[in-house]
Amino acid sequence: MAESSQHAALVRIIIGYIKREHSQVTALGIVGDHSSAIGAEKPNRIEGFVPDVYAFDAPRTTTIIGEAKTKDDLETERSKRQIAAFLTHLHYQPAGVFIMAVPWQAKRRAQTVVLTLQKEVGAASVKTVTLDDLGL
Repeated sequence: MAESSQHAALVRIIIGYIKREHSQVTALGIVGDHSSAIGAEKPNRIEGFVPDVYAFDAPRTTTIIGEAKTKDDLETERSKRQIAAFLTHLHYQPAGVFIMAVPWQAKRRAQTVVLTLQKEVGAASVKTVTLDDLGL
């Protein structure tokens, strides 16, 4: 399926946020599942899902998963299973952070979806961040 321009812009917002907010993390590698050169490294699958952005350092002290969702994609069953899988994975990582980027109209709903799934999978230790396309 072709990546929408809105989705691609949301992925760029996540990457920019990680670069700004986690610049102090030494040797932080950021891998994205976005259009890039053939053969470029992409994130590994987590319970069958490929995150839009996966960042980690070595030795592992921080693990970040970023996921971009359009308004129509936010509450599909597939998206909920995907977010739950990512939160569960991060629960078992040192300093796990889940970043969701959505259009500004969906920000409050996205926060609720993530919080609900976080409670369902027992991932209270995972820090969550919700970004929107207005930079708020």
